[in-house]
Amino acid sequence: MKNDILLKICRQCKAACCRLGGSDVTKSEMNKILNNGQPNYFIKIGSNHYEMKSRKGVCPYLTKDYSCSIHKVRPLMCRCWPVDAEIEDNKKCFYINICPITHLFSDADIIKLKKKLSKVPDAILTCSISNSILSKNDIKLIEERYEKFKTKSLV
Repeated sequence: MKNDILLKICRQCKAACCRLGGSDVTKSEMNKILNNGQPNYFIKIGSNHYEMKSRKGVCPYLTKDYSCSIHKVRPLMCRCWPVDAEIEDNKKCFYINICPITHLFSDADIIKLKKKLSKVPDAILTCSISNSILSKNDIKLIEERYEKFKTKSLV
């Protein structure tokens, strides 16, 4: 899919997905971002789990023009959007978030994204927002913003 089309759409919606606190990442994803010359906005959560320091619920790598400053090295969870995953009843469950770009993805695209997202370590997905290092105000903002997305379960 053409990145310029996605960027135009994301800018129009003001990158709503990037205003959900930023992604949790593995150590190798964090190092890839840092080795690309980006500032360190990470806090260690576990041995292979880092959380981005949100600024008012916004990913610290989102630019003022609603583009991603780490697009070429963005984490897997960002690469797989609009597909999302959570651990429920000790099982990885997948969802698709309905956002302005969702309609651009074919069923085959969604299946590919789900397969890629299945590689995200369970430890990252089980970290709930309630035990996050984010401030209570940021958590409230993120939860309010996420509620605006409609999600559909994927099998």
